[in-house]
This record gives sequence, structure tokens and C-alpha cells, in this order.
Amino acid sequence: MKAWHWRAVLYASFLAACAAAIWPPYGRNGEPGKIRLGLDLQGGTYLVLQVLPDTPPAAGQPPVAPETMRDVIRALERRVNQFGVAEPVITEYGKSGDQILVQLPGVKDVAQAKGRLITVGRLSLQIVEDVAPAREGWIRRYRGNVPPALQILEGPGLSAGESAVYLVHREPMITGRDLKDAHAGYSEHGEPNVAFRLNAQAGVRFQRETGRNLGRRLAIVLDDRVISAPVIEQPVGAEGQIRGRFTTAEADDLAKVLRAGALPAKMRYLQELTVGASLGRDSIRAGIVAGVAATLLVTVFLLSYYRWSGLNAIVALAANLLILLAGMAYMGATLTLPGIAGIILTLGVGVDTNVLVFERIREELRSGKPVRAAVRSGFDRVWITILDTHATVLIAAAFLFQFGTGPIQGFAVTLVIGLVANVFASYFVSKLLFEWVLRRRDSSLSI
Repeated sequence: MKAWHWRAVLYASFLAACAAAIWPPYGRNGEPGKIRLGLDLQGGTYLVLQVLPDTPPAAGQPPVAPETMRDVIRALERRVNQFGVAEPVITEYGKSGDQILVQLPGVKDVAQAKGRLITVGRLSLQIVEDVAPAREGWIRRYRGNVPPALQILEGPGLSAGESAVYLVHREPMITGRDLKDAHAGYSEHGEPNVAFRLNAQAGVRFQRETGRNLGRRLAIVLDDRVISAPVIEQPVGAEGQIRGRFTTAEADDLAKVLRAGALPAKMRYLQELTVGASLGRDSIRAGIVAGVAATLLVTVFLLSYYRWSGLNAIVALAANLLILLAGMAYMGATLTLPGIAGIILTLGVGVDTNVLVFERIREELRSGKPVRAAVRSGFDRVWITILDTHATVLIAAAFLFQFGTGPIQGFAVTLVIGLVANVFASYFVSKLLFEWVLRRRDSSLSI
């Protein structure tokens, strides 16, 4: 087999593999497709959160330490993963040094998601010293000076519908760091609860301490509020239950928060933006219409100006788009509305590359060279120009990705993949097509 045939088989196999990698692109029968859609295309929620430091920062220091920001982002990632959100984006936002952008594609219950996110999730199990109906009782008892070993916490009363104030020992028996697992379940009376399992060392300690405090109440404290305070009737080992008059959904949310771990700092919401699924579909439709319209106009121009050689450029553009989408699917990149703009820009760069090649071939033909020599010389002499122009845009795209946020990064990703694909499609695929045409027609070329 000749070298031309080997290249034809290789290129065709590669393009076929690209087609298989992206099919089906958007899924069928409700199943996810190979092309992942961003929040602006499938709907969801943008949230901007502010991290609140425990102490005011020193002069000249950022409002939140970089280490704390990294810990908060990692904790949010674990928490969002527990909630089953697909393709979330969690990253630092703005230049203030204390804000985080959270993108939750496909989330419909925004209020529930917000409650899950900023719940600090700091769990502790503490011995109750006494219970009173109001805080003032403890303040009068200790004349405003509660002993350092004790603290006052609010929570539900011992009877349904009541509230109470608990005086508890500040030193906890168990904290959230001792948890090995937590999951929602039901008690022997059919009430929703959260079953937990401790690590081996904490289990031994918990069994010893509960054995010493039989008959006393054990306060289950979440984020400085008592959830419940059951009486210790027998020593409890590595496994136990958290009861608190939960609904099934509340028990499930609490279990997920505990599994994800406590947040290193408190947060508050600064901004919220919800994109509906219908708006996302409209964005896809508008992007496709824009891309098809641009492709049709480019096709008309190429065929009218370069005649049958324009068909060569159209095939190269189609190969460029196919490789671009396959690259995004393989890398797990998310397609956003700015990404669609990057695809359209990539097609424009591809047309420009073909124009460079075709004009060079025309110059070689006008200088009197045979057709085969003109095509070969045209591609060889334009190669450095193609590399130079693409390298320049790649450098710009790299800076956009490095210093931009979500939408800008989406644009940069599609641009980078598209430029690499364009070098292959506009040069190697296009050159192969010209060689195939000239094998059948050596004396003339429609250009």
C-alpha cells in the first residue's frame, strides 16, 4: 500500500473514532450525552459566598488566610459531591480574597441546596449539667459569670413544641472528626434519625464516658445548637443514633453534611442567580442557529470564490469541528455559551487558514508551476505562517484560562482544542484531499 493510502486510512480511522467518542452528543431517553453542558445551557444556580473569618485580619493581610480558603473550597467540594450535583464549579471569585463562586448545574431546589452548603456541620456530643426554660435563669444563677468549663446553648425542649436552654460541659465527649460514617435511618418507633459510626479509638472513649454518666442527659450539638438531649440509659459504643424530631429529608440532609465534614469557617450568601432549563435550551438553540448561519455563509463564500476547492475547505472545517467536540468529550470539558462562541471563532480561524493555503496555491499557479508542484509548494510555504498565527492565539488563550473565571475559561478551553484541531484539519486533511483529487486530475485544479 502506498504512503497516500496509509495516510488516508489513518486519518479516516481517527475521524471515525472522534465521531464515536461524541455520539450521542446530548443523550437520548433522558440519559446524559457525551458532551457535558454547562449551567448556562442546562439551567442551574450561581451562588457567590463570602467566608467570614473568626477574627479580624491584621493590617495589610487578606481578609481570609489562603489556607482557610483552600480548606473551605475542599469542604464545599466534598459536600456538593455528597449531594450528587453533576459538574459543579467551586472556585475563588473576585479579587477581595474572601469570596467563592459555586455553580450548581441542574439544581432545581435552590433553597435546599443553599441550606446544605452553608450549614457549618460542626457536631459535638456534650454532657448536660442542667436544663432551664430561659437563658436568664442561668445568668441570674451565676450572676453573669458562667464557669469556663460550662456553656449555655439553646435547643428544643424536652416536650414537643417547647424550647429550652441547656447548660452543658464545654469539653465534648465526641466531635465530628471522630465520625467514620453517618446515614439516615429510622428508630425502633419508626421515627427518622441519623445513625452514626465512630472510629475505633473514639468508640472506646465514648463507651467509657457514657458508662460513667449513666442517667444524665447527653446533648447532641450541631453548630452550637442542641438538636436533642436523650438520657444515657446504657453505655454506648462505636455506633449510635442522633434523634431530633427530624423529617426524613432533614435526617438525610444532616447525614450528608456530617459525612462531608464540617466547614472550617462560617459563610454568608452575597449573590444568587438562577438560570431556568428553558432558558438554557433557548441558549443552545440560539448558539446552534448562529453556528449554522455562519457555516452557511462561509460555505457560500468558499464555493463562489474558490469553486470546487472550496468543498475541500468545507470538509476540513467539518473535520475540525468533529475533532474539537471529541477532544472536549475525552477531556471531560464542559460546553458553555462562551464555549459555543469559541467554537464559532475556531471555525473562523479555520477558514482563514484555508484562505492562506488557497491564495498561496493560486500564486504558485500564476507563476507557471504545474498543478501538483503548486499545491505541494503552497502547503509547504504556508506551514510556518500557520504555526506562527496559531501559536500566537494559543498564548492568548492560555492567559485567558489562567486568569479568567468559569465562562472565560470555557471560552479558552474550546479555543485551545479548536486551534490544535484546526492545524490538523486545515493542513493535513486538506492536503490529503488535494492529493486525492490530483491523482484523478493532474492537469487542472478548480481554484
